[in-house]
Amino acid sequence: MLNAAFWLALLVMVIGALGTFLPVVPGTPLIFLSALGYGYYEGFNRITPLILGILFGLMVITLLIDYFAGVLGAKKYGATKHGTWGSFIGGIVGIIFFSIPGLLLGPFVGAVAGEMLGGRQAEEALKVGLGCFIGLAGGALFKVIFAVAMIMIFISGVF
Repeated sequence: MLNAAFWLALLVMVIGALGTFLPVVPGTPLIFLSALGYGYYEGFNRITPLILGILFGLMVITLLIDYFAGVLGAKKYGATKHGTWGSFIGGIVGIIFFSIPGLLLGPFVGAVAGEMLGGRQAEEALKVGLGCFIGLAGGALFKVIFAVAMIMIFISGVF
């Protein structure tokens, strides 16, 4: 039961879990694909279509969280459309040009810049930026929880 294919799948899943922090590793999609590959290898006897469906659903949720967490955090702290767009654009620019620091700081800087360009005072803009950062941190926490849950579901399916 614990053959090399299982250990390889588990290793890839751990790398995927680490990918919830590293933008160059596709996190939960890697976990899902690893489970799918293992399921194919073992004939979908233990990793059933139901398990794969659950893992796929969790993966989709984490992708949505990843996409919207910063923007929702900014909105919760009073962002206008300028701050919301700034957060979104700042996240894209940050990750492209500054990797991990850009992933963390880009949405914050973008939200603050967007709010200030929209006419808000620095204090209000910083509050929105902080909300964006809190949203990203909360999103990261949920992604880690979901990644670990996906791995546990995989392991329970194998055993």
